[in-house]
Amino acid sequence: MGISIIPGLFLARHRAAAAEAKRGIILGRQKIHMQPARLKRFVAALAKMGVPATGADITQADGFSEAFFARLGYPPIEAMDFTDAEGAQHIHDLNLPCPEALRGKFDLVIDGGTTEHIFHLGQALDTCHHLLAPGGLFMSFVAGDGWFGHGFFQTGPDVPWRYWHHARGYEMLEVSLAPRKSPLETIPVPDPTGRPRGGEMALSGPHMLVYACRRPLANPPYAPPIQGHYARD
Repeated sequence: MGISIIPGLFLARHRAAAAEAKRGIILGRQKIHMQPARLKRFVAALAKMGVPATGADITQADGFSEAFFARLGYPPIEAMDFTDAEGAQHIHDLNLPCPEALRGKFDLVIDGGTTEHIFHLGQALDTCHHLLAPGGLFMSFVAGDGWFGHGFFQTGPDVPWRYWHHARGYEMLEVSLAPRKSPLETIPVPDPTGRPRGGEMALSGPHMLVYACRRPLANPPYAPPIQGHYARD
């Protein structure tokens, strides 16, 4: 998907938590997707968040995003992809289980708009979990409502809340929607568990779901999640 204004601001919001990490990995090596006018708007928004930067500080000649991550204080970010076409260090098909050699090796895992393109979505999420060390940070920016045809799936609130929080025991640091037409806006997404219609929301136009969560130091017993409006826990 790449890093546009919505994921860029999300990553900036969690820069302090991410700076604690020593080793990070992103699913898909991401490019900066901002035309000059949007880049200028984004830089102005960063300044309001206490991140002084210029467009030159957060872009690089090959279009990728390592300079941006470094400017925010993130650790060096490795990449995982199913081909080496864009220079990823780790080649792996996320439809398959996590490579044993990478289990627990990262303090930070970022789903850069990738999991909605993986047919076996649950397996991809399991791999993200297994890549993380205890206490590690998981961050995701994925297509939410209104992105019909963009990937296999449009991700709803039951993924962060029912999978990461209830099934895996993660602490949720943020779960929000951002409308593509007003990328500076954020809409909190509450836990759908036990709500009469779960996490259903009436939205207009494409939205992106962004969320950040921290892995517990000890894993709780795991069972596959039940969608929120069927659950009572």
